[in-house]
Amino acid sequence: MSMTDAQTAAFQNASGFSAQNSSTLWLSLVLVLALLWCAWVMWTAYRGWAAGSVRFGAFGGSVARVLLTLLVLMFFTLS
Repeated sequence: MSMTDAQTAAFQNASGFSAQNSSTLWLSLVLVLALLWCAWVMWTAYRGWAAGSVRFGAFGGSVARVLLTLLVLMFFTLS
């Protein structure tokens, strides 16, 4: 559903930037937070594996789940 010309003009006047710029900002913010979360999960899994409290199979499973989650999120946000 797209905005009408009146809605677009009202958004532009009220915010000072276009709706497209706002959409880009929010999508970028979501992807940056997702990448930070992925880095945190990977770092935590690696520390557990290095300390011996996480098996290599569980570490590989964490890597696979994080990559799959990131790919699905990027597919839906960037398409």
